[in-house]
Amino acid sequence: MTTRSATRRDWFDEPPEPPRRPERRPERPRRRRRGALLAVLGGVAAIVLLLLVVGSSYGDKVLPGTEVAGVDLGGADRAEARRRLAPVLDTDTPVTLAVGSTTISVRPSEAGYTADVDATVQRALDAGRDGPLGTVRGVVSGVTGGREVEPVTRVDRAKLFATVRDVAGQVDRPVSPGAISASPETLAVETTAPRDGRRVRRTELADRLERAFGEPRGRSVPIPVTVREAVSAEKVDEIARRAETYLEQPLRVAAPGGELTVRSSQLATLVTLRSLDGGRDARLGTDPAALKTVVAELAAKRDRPAREARFSASGSDVVVDGKAEVSWRPRSAKVEIREGGRAGRAVQRDEAAKRIDRAVRAGRHEIKLPVKTVAASVTAEQARGIDRLIGTFTTYYPPGEPRVINIRKIASVVDGTVIPVGGTFSLNDIAGERTEAKGYVEAPFIAEGNRLEPSVGGGVSQFSTTMYNAAYFAGLQLDAHTAHSLYIDRYPAGRESTLNFPSIDLRWTNDTKTPILVRTSSTETSVTVRLYGNNGGRRVQAVPGAREPIPGGNFAITVTRVIRTPGGGEQRQPVTTRYGNPAPAEPAPAPEPAAAPEPAAPGE
Repeated sequence: MTTRSATRRDWFDEPPEPPRRPERRPERPRRRRRGALLAVLGGVAAIVLLLLVVGSSYGDKVLPGTEVAGVDLGGADRAEARRRLAPVLDTDTPVTLAVGSTTISVRPSEAGYTADVDATVQRALDAGRDGPLGTVRGVVSGVTGGREVEPVTRVDRAKLFATVRDVAGQVDRPVSPGAISASPETLAVETTAPRDGRRVRRTELADRLERAFGEPRGRSVPIPVTVREAVSAEKVDEIARRAETYLEQPLRVAAPGGELTVRSSQLATLVTLRSLDGGRDARLGTDPAALKTVVAELAAKRDRPAREARFSASGSDVVVDGKAEVSWRPRSAKVEIREGGRAGRAVQRDEAAKRIDRAVRAGRHEIKLPVKTVAASVTAEQARGIDRLIGTFTTYYPPGEPRVINIRKIASVVDGTVIPVGGTFSLNDIAGERTEAKGYVEAPFIAEGNRLEPSVGGGVSQFSTTMYNAAYFAGLQLDAHTAHSLYIDRYPAGRESTLNFPSIDLRWTNDTKTPILVRTSSTETSVTVRLYGNNGGRRVQAVPGAREPIPGGNFAITVTRVIRTPGGGEQRQPVTTRYGNPAPAEPAPAPEPAAAPEPAAPGE
C-alpha cells in the first residue's frame, strides 16, 4: 500500500503561508500638518496679545509685586503710590535703640536722614520696565516672584555720626572692678559688685541706623557693643576677706624718737580695691588720698625743721645816698653769733606712702618710717665768715605822708632776712602781698598810662629802690628789676626799681661764699638798707651817662656798673632806662609823636 507524502505533510507540517503583497509607506496629509502649526501660532499670539493687553493696563501704574519698605504698590498710580508711601517714608517717627535695659529714641531728622517720597514713587513706577517688552516681563516676574524697590533717601553723615557719638556717650561704660569699703567703727568690709564694660561699635551702629530709617518704624534696633569682662565677683569677695583680716591688727611704725602706731580705725580708711588690667583683675591696696592724710599725721609727729644760725652784725655807719656817680668799697663789720645752727629731719612722705601700701598688700603690720636729714642753710661756721658791710644805700621822703607808713612797714618785714650762699632774695616772696590786714594803707601808685592812683601799699617802690641800690653796690648778681615809667627825682636816674605784687619783683642772688644778712632801718624821713657778708673785696662804681631826650617822652639814660675785684678783674654792666611823661590831668589834643615811650610800669 502506497502512502502519499502530501498526506504526511498535512499531519506534521504547518499550512503554507499565503502569498505577500508588495509593502507601501503611508503618506501624511499636508493639510493636517498645516492645521497643527496654525493652532500653535494662534495660541502664542493669543498669549502675547493677552500679555500686551495686561501690560498696557499698567502703563501709568506700578507693576504688580512691587514693594517699597514693606508697602505693596502693585497697581497703584502715582498719586495712590504716594498716598501709600507717605505715612512710612515722610515721617519723623523715632527709631528705638536698645542694649540691655537701656533704650534710646533717635529721630531720623536729628540724625541727618531724609526720604524723597516723589523720587521713590518714580523709582517704583520704573521698576520692571526694561526694554520694549519690559512691562510684559515685569508683569510676569511681579506675578511670579515680586520685587523689592529701595526708597530714595539721603543721609548727612556728619549728623549721623554725631548722633552715634551721642548714643555711645550714653551706652559706653568702662569696666568696673567693683569696690570694697571698711567701716572705721566696726571694721566690717562691704563690697560693690563688679560690672562688665561695653563700647558701642560706632560704624556698625551708623549702618544699622541708616537701614532702620528706610524701614517701617516702631521696631527696636539692637545697639552693637563690644563687651569687656570685669574681674569676677568671687575675686572681689576674696579681697574683702583679706582686708577684714588685715584690720584685726594695727600698723606699727618704727621711727626716730620712738615707735608710732596707725590704728585699725585709721587703716580702715586706707584699704581699698585697686584695679588691674583695666578692671579685668584687682588686688587689695590703699586709697591715695587717705594714705596721704595718714602719712601727713606721721610726719607731723616726727618732722623737725632745721634751725638756722642766728647772728647780728654791726659796724660802719657810713651813708651812701648819691644820685650821680658813686663809688663804693666794703667796710669792716662785727658779727655776733647768737645761736648756732642745727640740722633738722623730714619724713620722706612719698617713700613712707609706698611702704605702707606694700605692707597692706603683703599683710604685714610693721614698717620703718623713712626720714632724711635737713641741713641748716646758715650755720655758725658760715656766719663767722660775715665780716664786711658789703653794700648800703639810703633814700629820703617827706615826713607824715601815708606812703611813709608803707615804706617803714615793708622795711621792718625784711629786716633780719638771711640769704644763704647761692640763695635768691625776692622782695615779693619775703614781704608778700601788701594788704590792710598786714598794716599797709592807701597811698599814690603809678598805674598804667602814667597816672597816679591810690592803692594799698603805695610807696613801697621806694624801699625796692633802696634795696636795689644796696645790692647794686655790693656787686651782687641782679636777677630782676623794673624801673619806673616816670622819672621821680628822689631816686637816682637809671638806678631805681619799682614793685607790684605779684607781677613786678626785685630779685638778686647771693653769689658770694658767705651768707648775707639784710638789715634795714627807717626814720620819719629816710629808709636805709645794709647788707653784711663777704663779697671777696668787690669794689663798685656807678657811672651815669648823659640824659638823652626821646621823642614823645622825657629822657633816656645809660648807667654803667663797673665791678672791680682784688685780682685786677673788671666787669662793665650798662643798663639803659627810658622815662616817659606823666599823664595830663585833662587830656588835650596833641600832635602824633615820632616814637612812643615804653609802656608804663605800674608800681606801688
